[in-house]
Amino acid sequence: MAKPVATANYVIIGGGASSTLLAWNLARRHKIKALVINPAEHPSLGLAYATPCLDHLLNVAAQGMSAASDEPYHFLNWLRDTIRPDASPDDFVPRAIFGLYLKSLYCEAAPWHIQGEVVSCRQQKDFFHLQLADERRIMGRQVILATGNFDPALLPGIEQKVKEAGRYHHNAWNDTTYAAIENNEPIALIGTGLTAVDVIIRLRRSGHRGQITALSRRGMFPYSHAEYIPLKRPLIMKGTTPATARGYLGAFHAALRAGIDWRAAVDSMRSVSNVLWLALPDAEKKRFRRHLQRRWDIVRHRIAPRVAAMLENEFSSGQLVGHKGHLIQAVLTRKNVVLTTQSSRGLARLEAAHVINCTGPSLNYERVGSPLLTDLLDNGLITPGEGGKALRCTPQGQVIDRNDKIVQGLFALGPSRLGVLFESIAIPEIRQQASELADYLARVPASTQVLA
Repeated sequence: MAKPVATANYVIIGGGASSTLLAWNLARRHKIKALVINPAEHPSLGLAYATPCLDHLLNVAAQGMSAASDEPYHFLNWLRDTIRPDASPDDFVPRAIFGLYLKSLYCEAAPWHIQGEVVSCRQQKDFFHLQLADERRIMGRQVILATGNFDPALLPGIEQKVKEAGRYHHNAWNDTTYAAIENNEPIALIGTGLTAVDVIIRLRRSGHRGQITALSRRGMFPYSHAEYIPLKRPLIMKGTTPATARGYLGAFHAALRAGIDWRAAVDSMRSVSNVLWLALPDAEKKRFRRHLQRRWDIVRHRIAPRVAAMLENEFSSGQLVGHKGHLIQAVLTRKNVVLTTQSSRGLARLEAAHVINCTGPSLNYERVGSPLLTDLLDNGLITPGEGGKALRCTPQGQVIDRNDKIVQGLFALGPSRLGVLFESIAIPEIRQQASELADYLARVPASTQVLA
């Protein structure tokens, strides 16, 4: 076996927000310098905060975006010191600005960085042996999978000719997607969530004026933020409401009937949502996913008021059209792509010059095409989480192998914890995870790691 080019106690695989927050917490709280491995020349941003579009705004106001769990105004203070002295706690700033904040945290942490892609991981005694695509080898005592978000799942029914003609765009974040679209061409978006909102914004920002049709099973876009009076405590607490999907829904409806603002009710549960989720039996989790997940998503993952106003104008003008249903097939004709959709009303046909996949990041790690995750799955160090999503791990992030045993020294952070948690993709959850994991890594010897 070739001699490793580096050996480190703390190896973070990934280069996005999760990786940056963990490296920063290790350095800030414990003066520990981690090793970050990522293909990017300059890690720190990840997908969401690397956007070049200044109209892509944060979905949370500045006061809620601190990287420090113990300093709520850390981001706001940075924003005032470096960008906008008059910034308000209620401002929804461009995501690219938050990206600069992450870069500053990464520079402050100053982790070691090896540019490359990890394609293999094997555990031998007290170390993990990592192999890069260029065959370099790294040894790490503790390895954190902060791999972030992956491309969306493949859409069914897309004719090969549509792909070959450059009419189907699988990755909504690629610059080539927008370069291929003429300003007046009709566009079909598959999905009506936050990715679709971002695509609409970027299309209009780039000068596109054609009609956009957005297709999803329920045809619902995210709701807007608005002012409300916060509740003093979570609407639902573990043990006070039956741990069923119907029980949670009933408590929520009762609050609305009592005159509580729905936004206040939703946001009050942010701090306990994972606790409430873990209290549900598996059958109730499946019931929630099937009947309530999308309804929750559009009220929980809200958009900035300015973005909501833009969407309202698009709908009012007829330039944006919502369509209920799911895609059956998309075939190429001489002029356009013809999409066949299915809903409760039967089959329908849509025409568009281009189709953009806006279904959001895939959590099926068996199919995302990651050489590292494929290798880990094949050798049994990781397994899929609930419903085949993300990774099976403890709520604290310790990875569980195919033999139902905790893999000592291997951790999941951020979206990869969605195999067990309900919320694990937004900064408030990731900063807490990063803080707690940094504290744990700093105090527990690698040879005796078992999280409480």
